[in-house]
Amino acid sequence: MIQGIHALGLETGSLKTPKYTRVQLWGAALPTNTPGIPCIFDPLGRTGICGDWLLGSSLEAAALSGLSLGNHIADFLKSGGSRPDEFAVGLHEEFHPLQGHDIGQFPGLEANTNIREAEVQVGA
Repeated sequence: MIQGIHALGLETGSLKTPKYTRVQLWGAALPTNTPGIPCIFDPLGRTGICGDWLLGSSLEAAALSGLSLGNHIADFLKSGGSRPDEFAVGLHEEFHPLQGHDIGQFPGLEANTNIREAEVQVGA
């Protein structure tokens, strides 16, 4: 928690102590297939879907997906609901395998497959 406070640029002790905290590994948090789009929005059905699995499996992907869906809904509502076909997105996308690692994706970091090999050589 201390590192998180410093990352936000806050002074130590500037946040109230939480009454309850919990961390849980979500078993469904390792998607294998994705349409590779930021969100799915059906203005006729008044339905929207967002989530990290649409773009990858990271916090960044989840945030971008939520923002994208929010923007689509806002734009549709601003239009007065006319021309719903122009605002529909992702309704006919095909799924393809998600690229990444079994612990999630970390955009900007390349996987280093030599790390394990080096550990084995050092331990031998």
